[in-house]
Amino acid sequence: MVKIRIFLPHLEIKDLFEEVIRNLPVYEDIRIETCYVFGTPDFLSRNWDDDIMIARGMTYLKLKDSFPTKHIVELKFNSFDILDALLACRKQGYHRIALFLTNVVLHDLPILENVCNAIITPYDVTDEEDSMLKVRQALKDGAEIMVGAGTVCGICDRLGISRIHIKIKKNAIEEALKEAISTAVTMNRERERSSIIQSVFNNSEDGLIATDDRGMVQYANNWIYQSFKLSAFDQISGRAAGDLHASEPWKKLVSDVHHEQEAVMKLEGQNVYVHVKPYRENDVTSGALIRLRNTNQIIQEEGKIRQQLAKEGLMAKYHFKDILGSSKAIRENIEMAERYSKVNSNILILGETGTGKELFADSIHNASLRADKPFVAINCAALPENLLESELFGYEPGAFSGASRQGKIGLFELADKGTLFLDEIGEMPIALQAKLLRVLQEKEVRRIGSTNVHSVDVRVISATNIDIEREVEEGKFRPDLYYRLDLLDIRIPPLRERKEDIEELFSSFVAKIASEMGRKVPHLTDDAAEMLKNYRWKGNVRELRNICERLVVLNDSDIVDADTMRLLNIFRDQPKSPKEAVQTRTYTTSKKVNQTEIARELGISRTTLWRRNRKKEGGTTA
Repeated sequence: MVKIRIFLPHLEIKDLFEEVIRNLPVYEDIRIETCYVFGTPDFLSRNWDDDIMIARGMTYLKLKDSFPTKHIVELKFNSFDILDALLACRKQGYHRIALFLTNVVLHDLPILENVCNAIITPYDVTDEEDSMLKVRQALKDGAEIMVGAGTVCGICDRLGISRIHIKIKKNAIEEALKEAISTAVTMNRERERSSIIQSVFNNSEDGLIATDDRGMVQYANNWIYQSFKLSAFDQISGRAAGDLHASEPWKKLVSDVHHEQEAVMKLEGQNVYVHVKPYRENDVTSGALIRLRNTNQIIQEEGKIRQQLAKEGLMAKYHFKDILGSSKAIRENIEMAERYSKVNSNILILGETGTGKELFADSIHNASLRADKPFVAINCAALPENLLESELFGYEPGAFSGASRQGKIGLFELADKGTLFLDEIGEMPIALQAKLLRVLQEKEVRRIGSTNVHSVDVRVISATNIDIEREVEEGKFRPDLYYRLDLLDIRIPPLRERKEDIEELFSSFVAKIASEMGRKVPHLTDDAAEMLKNYRWKGNVRELRNICERLVVLNDSDIVDADTMRLLNIFRDQPKSPKEAVQTRTYTTSKKVNQTEIARELGISRTTLWRRNRKKEGGTTA
């Protein structure tokens, strides 16, 4: 709240002021008050709590002298106001006029005298006492009428002397109030900004010190008082920031506020990160902000940030609708997986390479109550034992040679409240299996190099393409871990056992790939479809998708028959029959065959046919 006080020079203008105030916009954070002041009494110098003051003449000068730091607005009258008063004197027939002014210089006195047909004597008055002396002097000088502002008019009224009041016009009052209101709005804005800054300073979990360009403290927040064990009565404002602590590294760091610098040092028994950041005005350093943070807090917060960032990126991509196939085997798998998704039990997915184990894991997570929580996946066969352990369980700073100075959060902690997918679980080293079993049993994880444990709530989905039961029998996989992981299981059949799904998968894959590449969507002839069904599919669905991509890239026609697939060498590891070998050799070596007719027969261009022939003969196509 900003308070504005108006010092009325004469009660005659009170109504005019109140009228102007009534017409002002309403500001809830600005309060305007008025009071009548005659002259320059001593109480003007009292400790007013007003932020802005409006006054005229000698009252204005008195307030300006008494309150050099406050905003004082001068209520001014202009030459026309003076002229109006002088013309009133002429109208009443006065020829000797005493004109009392404060801090006003008249440059056109002869012109005014000519206009008024009178002798005008100016008197400069500074306060009430001086005004009384000047009024008496004017009487001695033969003045017939006194012209002045409120104080002079008041003296004349008490002495019974004729006077004319120099009146303030409405527009002058409006201008003064406009300036005061504008200043008040700025003050409120600055106070609000200062309040926010002070609140941020004192509620910050960091220590904050603001200095001037000499390194002298201008402000320090509560953290500084508490951490440096300073009394609430200690006056640190104006002291050198380097004097707050006896540590030489501290003194050296904060004594230079003109360069940005940082360091970790021991202060009051704790490791503290100290950052000195200069701030500049017009390219000149005007001070610095010194920020202090406990290093343990930094490490904890960075861990939380990494966890949050990881959660945002670790999401399951697939849903049950993305699993293609109409065969009884795959539909039963999907139905079983959907039922499994409703509970929190661990699941083991079994199947050959490329059957879609991760697709099922993603879909189970996305259909579960944990769908909005992290889905974290790791291939247990892709990392050596030491790296796999640190990835799964995390580690503390400096836990081992080469470890990050900030430490690292493990995947179990990242997956908290969500799902952890352990692909190729059968490849996990036996020593690491024991630690994994302990985490699953206790639902707690201990980072490498730490004595503390963190509780975790993680649903584990595992997958393997090996005969894990045989691994258990041979002592290569812990039976207790196996039974902990295999509470529920899904066995995905290989593609060769669900041949009825091959055409559906082929059509879906080539349509998507062709669309992405901007190419024609090829269609299978019956003989080509039969060829796909009779293929061994060691790589299962993944291999089928790769073949679809190869076919879209290499084929220029929208028709794919068996001959095209043989010519383009789609099935690279499938041996050719003698008849197929002769046919291919005829296409690639005969000089008498019409190349255009062959290309048309195969549904490809002559260029493509020539390129394939050159490749088979060991030549180049460049």
